[in-house]
Amino acid sequence: MKNSLLFSIKIILFGIILPFKIWKISKDKLDAKSSIETMNDLLDEDYIATSWLDWYVDAIIFLVYPIGLIISIMISIAGYQADGKLLFLGIIGLIPLYFIPLFISFARELGGSFMLLHMNVKRIRKYLDDSNC
Repeated sequence: MKNSLLFSIKIILFGIILPFKIWKISKDKLDAKSSIETMNDLLDEDYIATSWLDWYVDAIIFLVYPIGLIISIMISIAGYQADGKLLFLGIIGLIPLYFIPLFISFARELGGSFMLLHMNVKRIRKYLDDSNC
């Protein structure tokens, strides 16, 4: 019982820090490839569109926090100078900002899974067509 309770707490706490881990992984992937001279060297020759899309999503995830935080701070400052209502909106705006990388990463994983499924179905169809001839 005690182990199950501790494990449940760990899962909940990991869920709280998961968007930050996703952001850090995207940052590390971008840092690792930042010394490459041309964008063509980043692309996988077999899957050009999917590798480009993967880098594109990582760049968006990396930029979400700084841009969203700047916008939220600007709204909070403007709200504080106005009447205080926008200050509350600026603080509440941090909630979706926190979860955006999680949703973007989930969509990327789901899209990647569908892309792999599509490629495997094409490969199976080609194999079946070749064996029927």
